[in-house]
Amino acid sequence: MIRAVVLALISVGTLAEEGALLQPRRAQVAAAGIPTCLCLTKLPLEEISCTYDFAPEGLCFKVIGLAQNFTLVPASFGESCAVHYDPHQACSDLTTYPPSIRPMSQQADWCQRLWCYVDPCNCDASDASKSDYFPGELTYSFASCGDKNTYTATESATNTVGNAECTTAAEPASDAHSLKMGLGLLLAGMGALA
Repeated sequence: MIRAVVLALISVGTLAEEGALLQPRRAQVAAAGIPTCLCLTKLPLEEISCTYDFAPEGLCFKVIGLAQNFTLVPASFGESCAVHYDPHQACSDLTTYPPSIRPMSQQADWCQRLWCYVDPCNCDASDASKSDYFPGELTYSFASCGDKNTYTATESATNTVGNAECTTAAEPASDAHSLKMGLGLLLAGMGALA
């Protein structure tokens, strides 16, 4: 009997060690997003110096689409699958300066979900949506992090889940090229008629 208990304890200990060894690998995969929709690791935004505890590296981004008094987020905001510090009234107490995170029981569901910013041209996540915080600049996804988007439907007045669009610099140039070619053909045709 004692031998069976000892073997059971050793087996449980071995499984726990294996789980601990796998945990960092899972965290790395989750932090990067899914292979078909990776997180942006460097946002194309201007970093500004800040001295808030929520930004230990001393850099912040100024949110342009959040209408409230405090609009700074850490410069790591949305650069990996994580629960990010968010000065939104649904997540933070706006009566403190800077806004402090509300107790979990007082936060909206989406405040504790994993998400990141993604490249809409290289993302097949069906929930990839245009950013309310950085309109016209960024796209975010909860699905890329294995989570569910409960933010957009409850908090966004102008967005719908999955409204991200892929636009590239080459598209306008090719449209302009097509317009020039069409105009050239029209003029050539008119010249032939004369």
